[in-house]
Amino acid sequence: MSHDVMIDLQQVNKFYRGQKAPVVENMSMTIQQGEIIVLVGPSGCGKTTTMKMINRLIEPSSGRILIDGTDVTALDGNDLRRQIGYVIQQVGLFPHMSVATNVGLVPKMLGWDAKRIEARADELLDLVGLEPAIYRNRLPRQLSGGQQQRVGVARALAADPPVMLMDEPFGATDPMTRDRLQNEFLRLQEQLRKTIVFVTHDFDEAIKMGTRIAVLGERSKIRQFDTPENLLASPADDTVAQFIGRGARLKQLDLRRVDAITWEDVPLIQPDKTTNGAKRQLEQTEGSSALTVDADNRPLRWVNADELTAAAGALDGDAGQTVTTVEPQATLRDALDAMLASRDGAAVVVDERGRYAGTVTLDGLMQVIHHTPERGTSGSGVPDQRVGAAPAAELAPEQR
Repeated sequence: MSHDVMIDLQQVNKFYRGQKAPVVENMSMTIQQGEIIVLVGPSGCGKTTTMKMINRLIEPSSGRILIDGTDVTALDGNDLRRQIGYVIQQVGLFPHMSVATNVGLVPKMLGWDAKRIEARADELLDLVGLEPAIYRNRLPRQLSGGQQQRVGVARALAADPPVMLMDEPFGATDPMTRDRLQNEFLRLQEQLRKTIVFVTHDFDEAIKMGTRIAVLGERSKIRQFDTPENLLASPADDTVAQFIGRGARLKQLDLRRVDAITWEDVPLIQPDKTTNGAKRQLEQTEGSSALTVDADNRPLRWVNADELTAAAGALDGDAGQTVTTVEPQATLRDALDAMLASRDGAAVVVDERGRYAGTVTLDGLMQVIHHTPERGTSGSGVPDQRVGAAPAAELAPEQR
């Protein structure tokens, strides 16, 4: 087995007593280090069962599952699970334990000392965007759903596992929180490069998150295991095409990230600036609109010359139109949605702390679309921007 292979499923089957047909039948899949492999398919097809057999929450009936070359059945089940991060939709935080205690559970089981556990919990809370001084001593019920999900991710990363299993981890959150969590996780993956098996029923999420996607049919039969580009460009059969659904061209905007294209700059104006000073700044830059920003450069509102003229004295912080923002890890389809919601036809890009970084315009987006070749190295003509993506040439013939 190649040294780059982290997970290898070989002819894996799962039978339950009293059922004639297996739940999972002859599942074979090779997963490279650093990939995010997404299992997607209809309800009841065996996605979660397949994933749970990797950490033996469900025991395979036959076949082999290797992690970094070791057969999982040769390991103690509890020891195995402590070496694999696991994130679920319901989060599963212990309600009577503080956030820091929840995060430090696995390190404590592994025998880490208290100071090391405390330092690791603070490190991970900061990594997932939760200020340790504010959140470490809170109980789960004192957190929003998105914050709880962040704690769940931090807990899964606590012992620095090479492999993570994620079962619809963002499915219970509202759409806005879900997009933000997806973007934050992709940002983390750029730093951590974990090997991840990710289960979802949402094909749009699969396109956004996956290095490769396995579209499963009944009994976890693989209908197509391929890059998102190839799935959209060349569905293997009518079943895969139906699962992808309509709008495949529009879905290709999910294959590029905001940080992969050039951003533009607009004038930035502090809200306490006089209207005359703001108008002069706008005239000097020959722009039609400017952004008001706070003292930390966080975008507040769009303002144009007419709104500056209508204002008297100091610029009102409530003047203008509310800004729609995207993060660098957002997809170009996210950016398009933000543009359509903006009066000025631009999406404002912000960093992980919400500070202004640039803008993406509709003209810029159209240039990217028009200059994308029809066929590229990954099969669809859209260069692959995913962390740990396996080049098409390295895929097995049945996966191309």
